[in-house]
Amino acid sequence: MEEGEDLSFEELSSLKEEKIELNSVNFGVNEGLCKDCGEKLIKILENRSLLDGAITFHIIKLKCPNCGKEYLDLEQAEKYDFLLTLKEAIKQQKALTLLAKKISE
Repeated sequence: MEEGEDLSFEELSSLKEEKIELNSVNFGVNEGLCKDCGEKLIKILENRSLLDGAITFHIIKLKCPNCGKEYLDLEQAEKYDFLLTLKEAIKQQKALTLLAKKISE
């Protein structure tokens, strides 16, 4: 059968129905090859803390042992983006608190 070719009714009737369950595990990336050097990537866990350890993020990365390049899947990239946004908001809050303190003196 060629791509884009229509199936006859008989051909459609002979097809078997399949059920596939997808969950968040299906979308995670657990292995791969470095796009720069072709080396097999290794999985590493990076812990990042905010507010003196009150909040900790566990970021799972794939790292190339040869060139050191790091990769994140979509879920981990979103988590890392949230970490950076939260870190910047905390930094801004501290700056505003310090400024307000200086103005009130």
